[in-house]
Amino acid sequence: MAFFILSSIFIAVLTFLLHAIYNRRQKLKLRAKIGLDGPEPHWFLGNLKDIIDRTTLMGYNNAHDWHLEMRKKYGDRYAIFFGQKLDIFLCNEDDIKEVFIKNFSNFSDRGVIEIFRETKLNASLLQNTYATGWKHTRSAIAPIFATGKMKAMHETINSKIETFLEILKEKSESGEKWDIYDDFQGLTLDVIGKCAFAIDSNCQRDRNDVFYVEARKFFHNIDLRHSPLVSTSVMIPELMWLWKFLYKFTGLASAELPLVDGLDDVYERRRGGEGSDSVDLLKLLLDREDDKTKGMTKQEVIENCFAFLLAGYETTSTAMTYCSYLLSKYPEVQQKLNEEIEETKRTKQGGLNYDSIHQMKYLDAVYKETLRYYPPVIHFISRTCLNDITINGQFYPEGCAVTVQANTVHRNETNWENPDEFNPDRFLDTNEDRSSTTQLKWIPFGVGPRYCVGMRFAEMEFKTTIAKLIEKFELSIIKGEPDLIPDCNGVIMRPKDPVRLNLKLRK
Repeated sequence: MAFFILSSIFIAVLTFLLHAIYNRRQKLKLRAKIGLDGPEPHWFLGNLKDIIDRTTLMGYNNAHDWHLEMRKKYGDRYAIFFGQKLDIFLCNEDDIKEVFIKNFSNFSDRGVIEIFRETKLNASLLQNTYATGWKHTRSAIAPIFATGKMKAMHETINSKIETFLEILKEKSESGEKWDIYDDFQGLTLDVIGKCAFAIDSNCQRDRNDVFYVEARKFFHNIDLRHSPLVSTSVMIPELMWLWKFLYKFTGLASAELPLVDGLDDVYERRRGGEGSDSVDLLKLLLDREDDKTKGMTKQEVIENCFAFLLAGYETTSTAMTYCSYLLSKYPEVQQKLNEEIEETKRTKQGGLNYDSIHQMKYLDAVYKETLRYYPPVIHFISRTCLNDITINGQFYPEGCAVTVQANTVHRNETNWENPDEFNPDRFLDTNEDRSSTTQLKWIPFGVGPRYCVGMRFAEMEFKTTIAKLIEKFELSIIKGEPDLIPDCNGVIMRPKDPVRLNLKLRK
């Protein structure tokens, strides 16, 4: 009997393996069948092997450079395999417009790694699908970022920036080197805590604050290099039921739990009337909760607050770090920006306030050029093809992912003159239609109806912080410090090493 049972198990496992290998080989033929080219896939890892090999060789993930190489070698359409899953990459403006905008109904859902469906983000704008209420959630959240409400949050942001500047002054006077990226992260978490939930967190002064600790841990575990289960789920999707069961034991789940539980507690306290006079994301969502047509359930509110916490923390802090580094590296740009700041203070009533900051043309150019040169998010503009479709002569099979990488579009010489140069003046050129930035040539916040809903909030926080920083300090590169190297963690393109700069108080 035992022999029979063991034999049956062996045959079942062997059959499963043979069937899986056959299916995998068939799927790896799909790219050629639809007429696309790309790097030769490994029979098991697909093109993940290319990324793993490069990361091992270089010591960091330079997927952004790899995709620039792919575009030059294979053209404006190419495809790679993540494991056995086909991902089609588009670099041509016309293709991007047709897929992401004109045929949005067939590409309405984000391309999300399946195991991430186990996170507490399925009801959020980051992950929910058209079928599960994306349009309803979007219409409920979008009005929160109207101009009037943004202005009401601006003074809150100012108070957090003042703390940030005090900390930088203390550190600059100490004579020690420190990582300014770390300080930007503390700032953005404090801003989100107050503007999203009316919580006076202390992330800037207290590195043991739960928001700070768990948010950093969550992003650490998103990285495939630090999450064996996530990478395994991509390579062996046939056992997804097992990976989803094991998810609850991962570092990602353990980092997520205290954040979501904390938001649940805040939700209940706010429903009880706490902070009723505050203007913040949570209150504005709660005010609409009882509206049967526009309101959201408790789960939707909490998960979208969680998404706002994650999306607004790492992306904005990374963008401001890149900007500070670039202003240090290009002192002539910094000087020109400082002159505009001083001119604004002299000529605008109220000095550096919400209105005057958003009227500063060179600050706007620095903001846009920073995000063009170093877009923090490069792997998130991805959609799932819901049904077979042919667009511009290209066939897109059901279930494939279609992706646009911001850095590939931003470094495309057909979109931008001298794309590898950092030059804010390109956004001051009134002879070209850069006001549209031209939507599909400048895409740090995404493309089409699913672009980042918090874009204006991020812009306000970025511009206010950088204006106040340059008003107070002159930034410069520390001699002997290595050049900044972007490292991709799977979602965010962030600095590989600490970013250390000289900060000198202006007179």
